[in-house]
Amino acid sequence: MFPSWPCTIVAGSLAAFAIAAVQPAMASDTPAVPVLTWQPCTIAAQAGFLCATAQVPVDYTQPDGASFTLALIKHPADDPANQLGTLFWNPGGPTDSGTVYLPAAIDGFPAQVRSQFDIVSWDPRGMGGSTRPVVQCFDNEQEETNYLTEHFGSIPDIPYTVPELKADFTARIAINEICVAREGTLLAHVSTTENARDLDLLRQAVGVDKINYYGTSYGTYLGATYINMFPDKVRAAVLDGAVYPTSWAGNNKDATVLNTFLRIGSDLGAAETLTAFLSACGEAGPAHCAFADQTPEATIVKWNTLLARLAINPVTVDNIQYTKSYMVSYWDNSTYTILPVPGFTRFPGFTYLANLMQQVWVASESGNQSAPPVAPPETPAPTTPSTYVTSYGRESAVICGESPNLSTISAEIKQTFISFRRAGLSNFPFTGVCMGWPIRTPDPYLGPWNKPTAPVLVVGNTFDPATPYASSQRTAREMYDGHFLTVDGFGHTQLLNPSKCAQDTIAAYLIDGTLPPDGTRCPQDSPPFP
Repeated sequence: MFPSWPCTIVAGSLAAFAIAAVQPAMASDTPAVPVLTWQPCTIAAQAGFLCATAQVPVDYTQPDGASFTLALIKHPADDPANQLGTLFWNPGGPTDSGTVYLPAAIDGFPAQVRSQFDIVSWDPRGMGGSTRPVVQCFDNEQEETNYLTEHFGSIPDIPYTVPELKADFTARIAINEICVAREGTLLAHVSTTENARDLDLLRQAVGVDKINYYGTSYGTYLGATYINMFPDKVRAAVLDGAVYPTSWAGNNKDATVLNTFLRIGSDLGAAETLTAFLSACGEAGPAHCAFADQTPEATIVKWNTLLARLAINPVTVDNIQYTKSYMVSYWDNSTYTILPVPGFTRFPGFTYLANLMQQVWVASESGNQSAPPVAPPETPAPTTPSTYVTSYGRESAVICGESPNLSTISAEIKQTFISFRRAGLSNFPFTGVCMGWPIRTPDPYLGPWNKPTAPVLVVGNTFDPATPYASSQRTAREMYDGHFLTVDGFGHTQLLNPSKCAQDTIAAYLIDGTLPPDGTRCPQDSPPFP
């Protein structure tokens, strides 16, 4: 899944820094297959799961050189007597920690799949609290927080004007110099291509000839890469909330004017989701959606009125100042799940979000600068060790290292306004992410994406704010034998927003190889405002 992209996601430029090119040829000797020793996990949030580590080469052209230690987690099959194998899951991000997210997302997997497969996830190379070495741009979390506050504190979460954009992009350039100076050599070896090679070693480590794979969000791009790098090693693959591979890789004309996220259409997905969210809220009425006005159309007008008010007079709710910029970015980052995900404040659910929006609305009417807090859906629980891993620079290391992105402030400003024109001012444009990023992976896999392989099942929610429905549709068409399942509803991926109908369809595919008829559509289990 894509991260919650606060203003701390950056890109930058450091022309003077260079890394010696690594030739893309495969090594003459084969990397050693990791030996996995599964033990009960020791963190409370991982109770009932097994943990292990795996050694993989930092550089696959030097398999006997330095290595990464990957952290793995496994949900053992509930019915081991009838186990069909192992299902690997990558949660996305890129760089999201499988050891953190698998326990939180396990119920999103169909019951039949949990019963008959070991489900394994991992922290990708250079990422996560338990993988070493790890990408981090500062010595500790407090140092990072202090830097971000000092250099980004006066810049809006979403810069709208040319001066704001210039300030934002300049600050991003500066922080990238810090990241690159500290982690330059490592940053060249955290690509999707290398993650796909890691996955193939993990396949061998669990002792199977062909992989079963489930990818969500960016994990679908990793899946598409693996499928086409190792086409004869795939038994089944589910790509849920799919990133269109051609757009990510930049194999189209848009790569000269738009960055990775705009090529995928993340801004358009957010715009479509916003309209549908407000319309559903208005249709549900105030009894179910606190922000609702008398009609769906009136609710949309109410949102636009709220933003206009906040642009002139920000308000404070629970000691947080809501500017127009902050309100938009908070909404955009909070629509990944219809229902709250325990332990994750980034997934508060639609009801909480609507309640908060109404609180801000009331405060904007009265000019109240000290509105009471909105009760959270539940108290978050610790989900990961207290190991510092920077949130800054990880995504850029993958995205910018293998995908073409713009490199000048003027080009970034131009594409930002392209996004505003096509998706509206109520959406995070995702620009500036890779500006001037100097590190490139030596051998990115950039296609083709249709090598003959086993059938692939692609799943898309109609209102996904991060990987839009159209991106999933195009991905299914691009695969050699792609099949598409529509889920009519909201949120980022089916896995995080379950549909019993979709789960049954996915289970039939993973267990029996049964594919849905063309045009199959499934409803979600939960309406947006129950």
